[in-house]
Amino acid sequence: MQPGLYELPTGIVNGGRSLPPYTLGHIGYSIVPWKRQRGYATAALGLMLHHARDEGLEYVEITTDPENVPSQRVIMANGGVLVERFRKSSQYGEKDGLRYRISMGRK
Repeated sequence: MQPGLYELPTGIVNGGRSLPPYTLGHIGYSIVPWKRQRGYATAALGLMLHHARDEGLEYVEITTDPENVPSQRVIMANGGVLVERFRKSSQYGEKDGLRYRISMGRK
């Protein structure tokens, strides 16, 4: 998987191997408002997890805001486990965040 943006018909998924200090997680996604609640985010994250596994990652970390319940559901539907509640750095507004980890397992 080459780091960068992957455009899908419903939004954008960003993935990469390493985490620079200014990033919050391995994978980020966004679905345009008129395509939400159709399972696209869950499916897109699932596809990115296949790429992460193919790249040999042991796990990926994904963060979301505590009030973003739909994103939490997407992450948990793909095997995400909450590992911590944390405070984001000043560049992210010093807000609370939730960090989930998804194990890639060994298949």
